[in-house]
Amino acid sequence: MREASETGPDISTTNTNAKMTRNAELHLGTSISGWGRAVLLALNSLGIDGHQVFLDCGLDPNEQGKSYVRNPVEKMQHVWRIAETSVADSALLAERIVRYLNASSFHALGFALYASSSIVDLFNRLCAYREMFSSSVNLFTRRTEREFIFVIEDLRPVKSHITSDVLVLFLLKVCRELSGPEFSPTAVEVPWDKSQYPDSFNELIRAPLFYKSRHHTLRFQRADVERALPGANMQLANYQDKLCRDYLYSLDESKHLSVRVRLKIKQTLTSDKFGIGYVASSLNMSARTLQRKLRAERVSFSDLLEEVRKELAMEYIQNPGANATQLAYMLGFSDLPSFSFRFKTWFGQTFTEYRRLNKHSIAG
Repeated sequence: MREASETGPDISTTNTNAKMTRNAELHLGTSISGWGRAVLLALNSLGIDGHQVFLDCGLDPNEQGKSYVRNPVEKMQHVWRIAETSVADSALLAERIVRYLNASSFHALGFALYASSSIVDLFNRLCAYREMFSSSVNLFTRRTEREFIFVIEDLRPVKSHITSDVLVLFLLKVCRELSGPEFSPTAVEVPWDKSQYPDSFNELIRAPLFYKSRHHTLRFQRADVERALPGANMQLANYQDKLCRDYLYSLDESKHLSVRVRLKIKQTLTSDKFGIGYVASSLNMSARTLQRKLRAERVSFSDLLEEVRKELAMEYIQNPGANATQLAYMLGFSDLPSFSFRFKTWFGQTFTEYRRLNKHSIAG
């Protein structure tokens, strides 16, 4: 395990090593600039010239916080390290950065988190769109009979604890705003030694802190995270999810083919020409090539079509003025019986039964 005081790998000035370093940087990817804005403002508030720090690290301080601006992770690593070495109290630094993080820091994902139906839903949504945060982090969840576990895996070759600490504190801030100020995990595990954490960090976490674990890990009682949140908004969450998928589509056209296909399905679903051939052609490939590439992502065109139709059905049915015939058309079905059969498969009820049983939750 590396200690936080490591200076990182030696970067030689020789052409060979410089090339290796550049190649390694390419694989670190990017992170959304909302992080950068929060760090910049935090540094300024602590008497450090954040504007100059970003310039010194090769980043435009005036671009920080713009949702479609992405910072190279390698350059942000330098920013984080300067911040760590410039502020002696790491808990103060982390708390100050979190103060400047909000829903708009992470484009649609931030708003989707706040509209989640439960804390579990929030963490699952975060995992699904983790690359919006940063392509150098992996997020995943596990469940036991009584516990819900959220894990942050830092994929960077040279790690520093402050980045994951800030993410942990931000997520706890969101959870407490949604579930109540007393909400806390049963335990938090961190990869670093106790000496790296001042007592004030424990006060921010408000949970037992365990050191030298493999990854940053949050543990919760399932009952605490599975209950419905009072501010849940399915329509808003679904809409923000669509924006998240579109955002991912814009990041990497080759890596997120399934996201692109979903978007094309939505755009062309009501067209007379709709079908896998039409979607493949719009993506400049043959239907066979599209099927092969989707198989590499362990998904099929029919799977994506089914997901999109069900998702849109959940959205459209919230409109009390839409009838079954209109929904069938908007979802690309050629006849009403086909739509009726799929609707009952998705929701276990006919369209009429669903409307009758959920009339109070459908906007009037």
